[in-house]
Amino acid sequence: MIGRAAFACLLLALSPLAAAAGQAGTKAAPASQKEAEAARAKLETTRGQADAEDKKVKALKKRVDTLESDSDASRKALEERDRKIAELERQLDAERHP
Repeated sequence: MIGRAAFACLLLALSPLAAAAGQAGTKAAPASQKEAEAARAKLETTRGQADAEDKKVKALKKRVDTLESDSDASRKALEERDRKIAELERQLDAERHP
């Protein structure tokens, strides 16, 4: 009987400590939950920035491709013009010196 009474007193004495430990665990959980939410928000922000940068890079690549295409077309047009000029000069020389 004394053992049961001692055990009951021990349980009563330890119950406030157990309750305090449980509250400390629940207080730590919201803090870590807030940290997790902050990390998720930062991750989403970073993903949004990465997506925006990806769109910018794709737009710049498209512009570079367009400029390269225009440059190639201009180069070919200049080569064609130079070839025509050279042909006309040959014809002119041939007419001057029959």
